[in-house]
Order: sequence, then C-alpha cells, then structure tokens
Amino acid sequence: MRAGILMVRPVRLAAVAIALLGARTANAQSVSALDSATEAAIAPVIAQARAARLPLNPLYAKAREGQVQHIAVPRIETAVRTLLERLRTANDALAPDASEQELIAAADAIKNGVPAETLRAMRKAGKDGSLAVPIGVLTSLVVRGVPVERASMQIVDLLQRGAVANNFIALEERVRQDVLAGRRPDESLDLRLKGIIPNLPQSATADGLGVQAATPKKPR
Repeated sequence: MRAGILMVRPVRLAAVAIALLGARTANAQSVSALDSATEAAIAPVIAQARAARLPLNPLYAKAREGQVQHIAVPRIETAVRTLLERLRTANDALAPDASEQELIAAADAIKNGVPAETLRAMRKAGKDGSLAVPIGVLTSLVVRGVPVERASMQIVDLLQRGAVANNFIALEERVRQDVLAGRRPDESLDLRLKGIIPNLPQSATADGLGVQAATPKKPR
C-alpha cells in the first residue's frame, strides 16, 4: 500500500470546513499521542517547518494518521516530508499571509493536481478574503471528475465576481447531488454556475477574459 493511503479522503465541504476550523485543537492532541519512534523520525521535518514558519499541526496530524493505521515509521516520515513540501509550495503561492486553514486546503489541492499557478490566481482574485473554502471546493470538483483546468478557471472567475464562502458551499453541494443522481460533473458545474453567477456582486462588470490566461494548464 503506497504512502498515498495517508491522504485525507474527500468529504462533503461542510464537514471539511468544520475540520479545518477545528484543526488546531484536534492536531494539538495528536502530538502527545505519537509514539517515541514516530516522534523522533519526524523531528527533523518539524524543525524545518518551524524554521520556515509553516504550521506544525497538519504535520503532526499526518504522522498520527499513519500511526493509527499501523504504517511503518519510515513511510510515515516520507508522508510527513511530502506534506511539508506541499505546504511550502502552498505558502509561496498564497503569500504573503496565508492562514493555516488556507495552507491545509491548498496542500490538499496540490496533492490532487491543482498547480501552484492556480492558487496564485486565486489569491489575486480573492484579495484579502479567506481562500480555505474556495480551494476546498476546487479540490472537490477535481476529485469528482471536473478537469482541473476547467474547475480552476471557474473558481477564479467566481472569486473575481465577488463570490463568498456560502456561494462556493452551495455550488459544491449542488454538484455533489447532481453527480450522485448520475449527471456528469462538468455538465453539473455548467448548470449550477448559471444559477449562481447572475447574483454575484461583480457579474455585471466582470467579463472573465483574464481568467483563462491566469489559470495555467495542469502540469504533466
């Protein structure tokens, strides 16, 4: 079983948002729950994260997840180190002041094929607003089968048009229901956007012409 078993399984966005908001408390508890061998193995990774001022909680949580699943310590260390690199990439893309929730969501997005350039475009479009929920929705769309380029373009466009967390949550929920009913994910996305976009603050002026250019193709 490969290290990818440590990935967080896609769940409903509402649950994701709650998990992100509660990460600090839950992950802090997982630190003391690590056995000595695992804690020693990930100590250098934790030191690197601390030096880079990256959040430690998701790294400890990843180690705890592997320990609970009885994964070998070297593989836990590899998974934690991989997560650290994703957090670094996410932090660079969402600079200058990404929150822990944004970094957790962005690291998961990167794992699922969302390029850093898309995260940069989201930061530019979303300005100072939190991107934790929009990034989570983007990841959900990609996991459900919407091509990453198309999903990225639409999420950036929504941000440019002034969409807020509730808009993204509604979009994810409706697409989820459509997919469960048998509709293709990309068709559902197109359909549901038609009901959301006209009601956004900037829809009267935003033409989305810069979105496609700002959103790069998925790297090979």
